[in-house]
Amino acid sequence: MFKKLFLVFLFSILFISQSYSKEITLHMASLEDSPKLHLYFHELLETALIEDGQTITLITEKTPHLRAKYNLDYGDISIFWMLQSKERDEKYIPINIKLTEGLIGKRILLIKKGNQHIFDKVKTLEDFRVLNLYGAIGKKWFDIKVWEENNLKYIEHRGSWKTIFKILSFRTSYDYFSRGLNEISVEAKEYPLVEIEKRLVLIYDRDFIFYLSKDGSNAGAQYKDIIQSALVKAKESGLIKRLVKKYWDKDFEELDYDNRIKLYLKTPK
Repeated sequence: MFKKLFLVFLFSILFISQSYSKEITLHMASLEDSPKLHLYFHELLETALIEDGQTITLITEKTPHLRAKYNLDYGDISIFWMLQSKERDEKYIPINIKLTEGLIGKRILLIKKGNQHIFDKVKTLEDFRVLNLYGAIGKKWFDIKVWEENNLKYIEHRGSWKTIFKILSFRTSYDYFSRGLNEISVEAKEYPLVEIEKRLVLIYDRDFIFYLSKDGSNAGAQYKDIIQSALVKAKESGLIKRLVKKYWDKDFEELDYDNRIKLYLKTPK
C-alpha cells in the first residue's frame, strides 16, 4: 500500500513539473545601434527562464531600433524591451517587472565641449531651471512629458535622434542632451566633440519592461505567464541586480554617480 502511494505521489510530482516546464522559442531583436543593451536583456531573459526550469531557444536577428518596434507590431519578433508607457501597455502585452533598476531614468547630460562651467554652480533643480537651457529630446520621447511636468525647456528633435549628437557639437539651438546612465559612456566615446557633464544627474521614475507581441507568426502572447513568473523570481533572487552590476558597475564608477548632485524630477503618470 505504501509503495503504491509513493508511486502515485512521484507521478504527481513529475506531472506537475512537466506541466510547468515548456519548450519556449522566442524571437528577439539584436540591436545594431545598441549592442551592450541588447546583450543585457538577452542574458537576463534567457537566464531567468533557465533558472525557472524552462527550455528556451532564443532566435536573434540584427535590427535597427525603430525596425524592432515595427517587428513587434506585426509579431515578427516575440518580445522587446521598451520604456513603459500607457500607450504601449495597450498596444502590446506588458510584463510588469522593472528590468534595470531604473537606470534609464538616471539622466546624465551630454554637453558641448568647454561648457562645463555653465553647470558648475547648480545645486538644486531650481538652479538648473534658472540656467534657461534647452535640452534636445527625440520625437515623441517620454522625456517630453517629464520636461513639461518639471517646467524645463526643450526642443523636440524631428529627425533621427542619432543626429542630435552631431548637432549638439556645433549648433547653439541645443544646450544638452540627457541620456540614461546605461547609455552615455558608450555614446560619449562614439561622439568625441561632446563631453559628459561632471556634476549632475536628473532622476525620474521610469524603467524598461518587456513587451510581448499579441499576434503574428512569432507572437509572444502565449508565454506571458511563464515569463512573468520567471522574472518575478529573477527579481527576488537578485539576478537582475547581479546582471545590472555585471554590465554597468564600471559606468557607475567612471561617472562618479554616488558623488553627483541628484536633481529629482516629478514623473508624469
